[in-house]
Amino acid sequence: MPNANQNPTSVPNRSMSEESPYNYGDYINIGFSEFEFLQFKQREIELQQKYDLAAILLHWQRSANVVEAVNYLLDSNLFKEIIIWNNNPNINLEKTIFKKNNHSLDSIRIINSKENLKDEAKYRACAEAKTIACFYSDDDWNTSFYLKSLIADFRTDPYVLHSVTDPYTFYTNLMWTYFDNEINLHTGFSWINCGSIFLREYAQQHLQYLQIYLKNHRSLIYFSDVFFSIWLNDIPSQFNMDIRHLPASSTGVSFSSTAKFLQYQYESSVLAIRILEDNLRQNQSNDTNHISFSRRQNRHFPYYVKSSSPKDEFIFYSNILPFDIEHIPFNISKDYERGTRNNLPTRSKVSFFLSHTTLKAVDDDPKTCWHPGRNVRQGEFFAIDFLYIRTNLSFSLTIGHTWELQKNIDIKLSFDGLWWITYRSSKGITIKSQNSRSNKQQYVIVFNSTQFNAGFHSFRYIAFNASGISSLGEFQVCDVKIITNNTITTLY
Repeated sequence: MPNANQNPTSVPNRSMSEESPYNYGDYINIGFSEFEFLQFKQREIELQQKYDLAAILLHWQRSANVVEAVNYLLDSNLFKEIIIWNNNPNINLEKTIFKKNNHSLDSIRIINSKENLKDEAKYRACAEAKTIACFYSDDDWNTSFYLKSLIADFRTDPYVLHSVTDPYTFYTNLMWTYFDNEINLHTGFSWINCGSIFLREYAQQHLQYLQIYLKNHRSLIYFSDVFFSIWLNDIPSQFNMDIRHLPASSTGVSFSSTAKFLQYQYESSVLAIRILEDNLRQNQSNDTNHISFSRRQNRHFPYYVKSSSPKDEFIFYSNILPFDIEHIPFNISKDYERGTRNNLPTRSKVSFFLSHTTLKAVDDDPKTCWHPGRNVRQGEFFAIDFLYIRTNLSFSLTIGHTWELQKNIDIKLSFDGLWWITYRSSKGITIKSQNSRSNKQQYVIVFNSTQFNAGFHSFRYIAFNASGISSLGEFQVCDVKIITNNTITTLY
């Protein structure tokens, strides 16, 4: 996030301010050109076409869940094909179970496996896809309320695993990260079951890794999810969400209740990081007998904490993580159990994050707020990704932090989340103060981009950046809402 050093000084009235809520003096504020708008809009369309998606579903016994999931996947019109891998050799799954659906079933492909391959089947199915990337979800999760956000997030950073989980698991996964700059180790863990997107080549590569590195541990191939994210050697991009089960999702005996599940899961977690660490270290001596894991991070964005809105309209995110994951010491001889159930956070340790995560800024409840629990530091920000470039957008932001802090924040706009222009005008921005239900003072800021200066009517991202702040308190965002959206063209 670029920094700027303007320091606005005006303070709003207690009701709708007649003065400018942001006073940048006589700055010349040049926005985006028409050429830049058309260029980035075309880039959005190209990314949508390049990174087309196949939806992957795994079937075992919950046929009704698969039918429901397929229905909303078809309704979304976001997938080139839908592949259903039937892991149950006692059932021959056919398209007739979808006969009541009004959509064409031509995009559906069913693969009836002769054996239960468990986790490995997910990657086999993706490897069969005709698309460049795959969306995967277990058949017991309802992913419909964050599907667009997850896809938009993936297309901006396609070389990273994108996934969804609950806040407790998100925090746990941050603890299960590994960094060692000497050997280019920079990896983290994520489950993929609640909704995830990854490149098809990653699935194909993973199947090769399983055959090479688990040839003496065949029983652990069934637990290939434990290895997948770690072996990508990059930190996954994860939403923390209020995840929801589909109805009747408890039908049948789950994989996690089978004999020796916890033992095999533990062995897999330890072996995953041991194999990666050893391989990267061997590469240091140019040992040609090792099949290399990736040493480079190809991500476009740094590590964020993020949540999508309940209506799947935008993503609220920040670069303020619960703790600094990059400077947790790692030594394989002592920390090999880091990614196991022996290293789960206690509820007391994670309770603050659960109560104040980014999910609290988008839960339609102004009395719950996201805040990181410490004073803001220079370069930190919170931001909103509206999923695609929008024109004449109006939205509101309810903040619980002080106005002294807010007036020292730079507002930045972007088409792609990488190149930003500071918006230094007060035009289109109004504010009023209110008391929340807990009787705490809040400010509701309304942004109407129709009234923004020329060159700022269209954008995809807006960020609120602490460019030069010290000891002015902590961010607190309690609600974000889209009011109106008149868009020239949309991608969904």
